[in-house]
Amino acid sequence: MLSLSPVLRQIRHWWLRRAEDHYLICADVEQKRVREAQQNVAYYQKQAALARSERI
Repeated sequence: MLSLSPVLRQIRHWWLRRAEDHYLICADVEQKRVREAQQNVAYYQKQAALARSERI
């Protein structure tokens, strides 16, 4: 009779690898969102500075 231990080990390994891949994808997406937000802030700060300089 075959043992279930190797099968359970493979399932656990697959599950953990899948969770790790999902975490890495989520982290990458979050970094892209942060980078985009920083670029938006820089853009609007520049626009505000240009508007102030035109009023002077």
